[in-house]
Amino acid sequence: MSTPPFCLTEMEPSREPTFGLLSSKDFVPEKYVRELSQSCVGGPELRRLRKRIQTLSEETSSNLKKNVYLNYMQFIDTAKEISNLESEMYQLSHLLSEQKSLLGALSTTSILGDETPVITELENKDKTKEQGDDNKQKLASILEKVEGCQELLAVPGRTYLYEGDLLEVDPVDNNTIKTVHAYLFTDGFMTTYRNTNSRGLMKYIYEIMYELGSLAVVNVREIGNNKHQFKLLIFPDTRVFQCTTSSNKKEWLDKFDQAKKARLTQEQQKRESIAEKSPSRSASIDSPYTNPFDELEEDTVTVHPEWFLEIPEELDVCIAQRHFEDALTFLQKSKDYIVQFVNTNGQPDHVIVDIQRKVEQRHNNLTEVLMKELEVNPDKSQQGGLRAARRAVRLLNHLGRSTQSCDLFLKLCSSILKTQCKRVKRECSTAMYVRHLSSVVFTNMCHMTEEFLRAFPSSSSCSSAYVVWASNELSLFTTHFIKQVFMPQTSLSTLTECVVLVRSQCERLCSFGVDLCYQLDGALRTPLTQTLKDTRDKSIEMAKVRASEDKWIPMNLRSKTALAKFLQEYSDLGLKLDNYVTGDTWIQLTNNTIVFTKLFLMLLNDCLRLQTTELLHTINDVLYDVFEAQIRHVEASLRNEKQNEQRQFIAKNAEFLLTTLEGLCQKKYVEVNGFECMLLRKLQKEYSALTKGVSPTSRTRKTQYSSEFL
Repeated sequence: MSTPPFCLTEMEPSREPTFGLLSSKDFVPEKYVRELSQSCVGGPELRRLRKRIQTLSEETSSNLKKNVYLNYMQFIDTAKEISNLESEMYQLSHLLSEQKSLLGALSTTSILGDETPVITELENKDKTKEQGDDNKQKLASILEKVEGCQELLAVPGRTYLYEGDLLEVDPVDNNTIKTVHAYLFTDGFMTTYRNTNSRGLMKYIYEIMYELGSLAVVNVREIGNNKHQFKLLIFPDTRVFQCTTSSNKKEWLDKFDQAKKARLTQEQQKRESIAEKSPSRSASIDSPYTNPFDELEEDTVTVHPEWFLEIPEELDVCIAQRHFEDALTFLQKSKDYIVQFVNTNGQPDHVIVDIQRKVEQRHNNLTEVLMKELEVNPDKSQQGGLRAARRAVRLLNHLGRSTQSCDLFLKLCSSILKTQCKRVKRECSTAMYVRHLSSVVFTNMCHMTEEFLRAFPSSSSCSSAYVVWASNELSLFTTHFIKQVFMPQTSLSTLTECVVLVRSQCERLCSFGVDLCYQLDGALRTPLTQTLKDTRDKSIEMAKVRASEDKWIPMNLRSKTALAKFLQEYSDLGLKLDNYVTGDTWIQLTNNTIVFTKLFLMLLNDCLRLQTTELLHTINDVLYDVFEAQIRHVEASLRNEKQNEQRQFIAKNAEFLLTTLEGLCQKKYVEVNGFECMLLRKLQKEYSALTKGVSPTSRTRKTQYSSEFL
């Protein structure tokens, strides 16, 4: 039999040959498994081979993760370089498109001068006036059809070129998104969608207006189902539209080209007019032609600084390169300049209006990019935590979007808190699980509160939103806590420890001015009340069982060591039982009395640790009912004629319960509440006759656990 390419003896000394075999191009899994099954005897060897291959797979995966962590910064730098390269290519495409249009405009320029007849100029003026009137009528009709585009006439010189229905498709999977009705103007491209609730002339609803200089039109090749489509590149998005026919597509592309040329020609004319009318280029005295009959027009043209004219392009670059602080500086600088210009000149000119509109669009783009930084989605890593969100929150606050940033910040906090809680596994006792979970929840909430106060130091609306968020998160936690802890098999001592842990953790928020302890106590009030009542019922049932087995004989500990340990144990509970010791190992109390004393003190301690103002009435009733059940057993024994010989011993046990135990309970109760438990004091008065071996003749209170009901 031929030796297989991989076996245990070959794999132990070195794993590199195995890795090379499994990663080779000619590796066939079926052939490899077949050879292994032929060479290995029995299932144990195959299981060892499978375990070894699985170990190799896990080590390979671990090495890949380590390489990712080691090269994490390189990945980030590469992504930034790709983003910068994309921005540069986008700008280069714009420059080439503008250069192409400029060359086309220059090729059609006449070189014959301005020697055209006067009548032709008049005809051109009349024709231009007619075209202007038609354009105004067309824009007015668009205003009547489209809802929400009232600013369509606000831009001077805007001319209507073309319109039509287009089908928008997804640029990735080519699925249909919606049908739009688009309008093309000399300075922009507007999209609208059909108004389904239209009852009048408003057939469409305004969607968005793209500046013509900020988009590039790309013809899409017709491959497969991609027919009659063209693409609009609007940084940072891409939209693909499908025309009805190829001729319709050609007409749209021609109109876009015409609009680009008209825009370049208009900008060139503006630059030439500004250059001619500027003081640095005043008219020469050697001008060959001067008309003395022309009116002297004092047309002063304001020359804006170059940095202000380039503000939109600078903002695009800053947003593309993620230099958000620089973009914010440019926005503030342009705003200050516009305010100063308006205060000086009284009203803005067309250049100011145009730049202001472009800057507002960049302002919205910057806001959208920053809000995406704070959005929560499954594909986004939360490795940076809240520290990574500081920059976006701070910039959004400067942009006047504190409400939106607060909402996104709190959603991010909820997502992080949910992720942290999922990492806490219940693999230990209930108290340990609650300790870990409450520590994770309230430690994160304290950290989030600190970050919130840092990000929104003085905002009443944001503070209100945070209080609502914290209340909701605490409600989610208490709901989960109740489901995990308040179960029938959970003892009252364990439950008390868990509740005390959660309360102590919740009090940590008070140092930040957020007190949610009242809400926590309110949420736990109903289940705690029910738990205390269930504990009362169980304690009374246990007292009845012990009463049926009580022989009314002293307790014998059988050794001095056991006696010393017993006395020390009850001394720690606050009871001195040395006066009840007789002989070497005898205690002048019954085993039933000793057991009840210990259980009642534990019940009292748990109740006092759980004590709140709302639970105090329930706790008093529980203590009274449990104590009374034991006292009624003593009373029934005194009335029993068969136990006349033990009457003195029974009276001594009654005295211990009503004097020693009740006094210790009152002392502990006063230390916590500052006043005595009136029900326990009333119980002592009602049954004080038992200490003298006499059954009480009258009682003023009957509970459901009195003899009539038992």
